[in-house]
Amino acid sequence: MKSKNMSAHGGKIIIANWKMNLSIKQALNFAKKVKTFNNKAIIAAPYTFLPELAKKTSKTLFRLAAQDVAQFEQGAYTGEVSAKMLKEVNCAYCVVGHSERRIYFKETDQIINQKIKRLLEQNIKPILCIGETDQQRKENLTRKVLKNQLKVGLKDIININKILIAYEPVWAISTFQKGKQKQSAEINDVNEAHLYIKKVLTDLYGNKADKVKILYGGTVKPQNSQEILSLNQVDGALVGTASLKISSFNAILKSI
Repeated sequence: MKSKNMSAHGGKIIIANWKMNLSIKQALNFAKKVKTFNNKAIIAAPYTFLPELAKKTSKTLFRLAAQDVAQFEQGAYTGEVSAKMLKEVNCAYCVVGHSERRIYFKETDQIINQKIKRLLEQNIKPILCIGETDQQRKENLTRKVLKNQLKVGLKDIININKILIAYEPVWAISTFQKGKQKQSAEINDVNEAHLYIKKVLTDLYGNKADKVKILYGGTVKPQNSQEILSLNQVDGALVGTASLKISSFNAILKSI
């Protein structure tokens, strides 16, 4: 068995984002059945699951992530959870800037930047989500949006090697397509966006950008995961709905 210190950065990464789903019992049962395939699985669980998952899975190969974090270190912020608190339950990663946080909770790039800084202070790796809406895409603003989200979200960040980027085109996410004709990103769309993100990172950080993993997160499922993950520009996937069933999540892991 390979050491847990290998880190998920060693190859393609698959992140299960459970969002506000499952129960602790279901989560623990799920964790027992995850096929880790060389340390590439990360589970982003609700806050209340994290302590139990940390205790029960301390010797397993997959890592834990939180789905969000406060932009504050501590204080009178009712309902918030700090990066230091996440560190205490062995969170190795944390998702920030998810499209649902941006849209439902009006999070700005400036707030997301503060969250990244708080995480890095605790040596937790941020998973920065970026992506354009359907309207922005129709107005040919994709590149402008991605560039701005990266520049502002990563403002004053030096340790770029500790950041993961997740490209999630909002227009291709099933959550935001209720009552609409379903859209999905073509493989060329994914490749082109990832190439552009790499270019922006290189402009900002030079050769250091080569160490940054860029994941894809637009409705990844067993039916499309192999094609998406076969792209050289795609370093892994951020999986939503398909991560709620162990069979579909394991199928995606197996497609690495």
